[in-house]
Amino acid sequence: MIAVNNEAGCWPTPNQELILRAAVLQGEPALEAWNEWKRKTNLDVIDYGSHRMVPQLYRNLVRHGVKDPMMDRLKGVYRYYLYKNEILLHRIGTLLAAFEQARIETMVLKGAALVQLYYKESGLRPMLDADVLVHAHQAEQAMEVLAKLEWKPFRYMQPRMRIPIVHSTPFEDSGGRQMDLHWHLFWECFNASDDDNYWKHALAIQIGGVQTSALSHTDQLLHTCWHGARWNEVPPIRWVADAMAILSASAAEIQWPSLLKKAQRHRIVLPVKDSLEYLKNKFDASVPDDVLKSLSAVRISRIERENYEVTLNPMAPPTTSKILRQLYYDYRWLSSSTSSRFKPLAFAKHLQAKWDIDRLWHVPLYMSMRMARRVFTAKSGARYLRT
Repeated sequence: MIAVNNEAGCWPTPNQELILRAAVLQGEPALEAWNEWKRKTNLDVIDYGSHRMVPQLYRNLVRHGVKDPMMDRLKGVYRYYLYKNEILLHRIGTLLAAFEQARIETMVLKGAALVQLYYKESGLRPMLDADVLVHAHQAEQAMEVLAKLEWKPFRYMQPRMRIPIVHSTPFEDSGGRQMDLHWHLFWECFNASDDDNYWKHALAIQIGGVQTSALSHTDQLLHTCWHGARWNEVPPIRWVADAMAILSASAAEIQWPSLLKKAQRHRIVLPVKDSLEYLKNKFDASVPDDVLKSLSAVRISRIERENYEVTLNPMAPPTTSKILRQLYYDYRWLSSSTSSRFKPLAFAKHLQAKWDIDRLWHVPLYMSMRMARRVFTAKSGARYLRT
């Protein structure tokens, strides 16, 4: 087995790009990347994001007829993820059947959908959990079904309270397998509750012999690019392989005008543009030039740019004014995405969830303390510089 360490970030590092190229490209470029990655990498300890690319790397090397002493170890990683994924997909199939019996319409997102539509082999696409989307008006009913099947809330003990303020909440079964129940596809963006169009154009698929649905090819690419362009403690390089799999299998079916329109409606133009440019520049993805030009021509407000910067690097120390602008931005997107008549209260609950505060009335107190601490730190720093 190959050991794992961790390396947080957003965009792939040069070494991560090598394993991606070796896993998704064909011919000499893939083999050159494999040889360079193997030469530069300590195979006994690789980052977790790269580790999750090993199954696809192994399968691509097999297709290219590679004979290497390392192949047995790569195969071991592939078989490990195959085993884990098969168990998870079987468990999710049982859950989908229960939702179907309760007349709850479902859509699988991310890994489970990508495996069925593009990878066609469950071991190729590692999944930490499964993601299931239901209609917002059926979210509470779905939680009742989960409770009957002994799926327990994970991290958040009052999941129903989260429905007006976030897009999903995690659950865990007795075996430690996890799933995220979604009631909105997007979040932390404008008009995130506008899900009807995504349901309308969904594709019919099966998980564990149970009928469900998945995003259309266009919406799958949009969701993958948006989800990939954000910082994560686990290096999120998997999105590159996912996007390339979507484009390789269905480039002719991508409705680019629809993708552009939705990116603008949700105000996620920047992450989508940067992701598509990265795919085209680094992997020669079949992204039309006029699409990138159209995305670049969209006017982006200062506050949207700042929010995107926070998404890419949340560890950067913000100024007090940036914190206030971020709070204002959060309120605006939440207001555009909630039907609650009491939007200020919904926003307070959103901050409570975001900052993991026990009591709602603690939110203004916590905010005041943060501001006071920041002012004190700034003044202390100024005094230090004068001495």
